[in-house]
Amino acid sequence: MLNQTWRDHWERVLRRLDDVRAVYRGAPGGTIWATDSVQSFFEAVHHLKDWTGNDPAIPLTKADGDALINRDTNLQISADIANGSKHFNLTTTRTGDKGTDITRNDATVQLGAGTSAHRFYIQSDGVEYDAIDVAEGAVDAWRTFLSGHGLI
Repeated sequence: MLNQTWRDHWERVLRRLDDVRAVYRGAPGGTIWATDSVQSFFEAVHHLKDWTGNDPAIPLTKADGDALINRDTNLQISADIANGSKHFNLTTTRTGDKGTDITRNDATVQLGAGTSAHRFYIQSDGVEYDAIDVAEGAVDAWRTFLSGHGLI
């Protein structure tokens, strides 16, 4: 893909996380833009396993990425959000809950600024998670994993 490597996708994940942070701080664009930004993050972070598993320049496999996802709740939730978004509904699950989804959001309009701050909530297995916490945790899990393999 445009001569890119896994590292290019890692940097994309970090940019998508910055987008989610902007959604929470307040940004122009409204709820649709905010929803797109949050969903795009989860898709990008989940697909990092494909980029690391397919890049012949590094010694990681898709199985290594799957093992990481299977032992981290934030990555499992991210996988379910990404796959639900990709396939319209969730047909297989990492969390064990096919109902895992972004179920609600709060919005605060910032008068005079032309922006609004959004907070999104994910429901999975009877527990509600704040999407920013899941996003930050997912990136932290990947950062630890990649650092442990001497890649960052």
